[in-house]
Amino acid sequence: MKIEVYTDGSYFENYSLCGWGVYIESKTGQTKFSGSCNCDNPLYVELLAVLKAFEYIEYYIYDVTTIEIFTDCDFIVKIAGSYKTKRRRLYRAKSTLKFKKLINQILGYTSIFKVKWNVVKSHRGIIGNEIADNLAKKAVLLHLKQKRED
Repeated sequence: MKIEVYTDGSYFENYSLCGWGVYIESKTGQTKFSGSCNCDNPLYVELLAVLKAFEYIEYYIYDVTTIEIFTDCDFIVKIAGSYKTKRRRLYRAKSTLKFKKLINQILGYTSIFKVKWNVVKSHRGIIGNEIADNLAKKAVLLHLKQKRED
């Protein structure tokens, strides 16, 4: 079974909070989920969204033949592409080294699943990307609301 995955992250700099959203489409239906965390880097949450998608797929979806991932973070696609073409040597950049553990977890899933990576332009009306973006923003807003109530 082929599934399409849309991931996005949202960074609220004033609060050092990030949210991530995942929207999955398959022949069996649609799945949406999100979360938030304290962080100071928007790239971290973009990577986290992809990792959460893989974890969900591994645990809950059976008979996956191909995962097509759509993200508005071209860095992730660049990392995955360089990893594949350079015989599993990790792309070298400051960001790569900072998030090495997270990137390695994501790349580990590429040996389990057949993955096709796609970069989409954010806020251009691509429905899956818009859903993932809204999920990420709502997760941060919910986190802020809960913080205020405490």
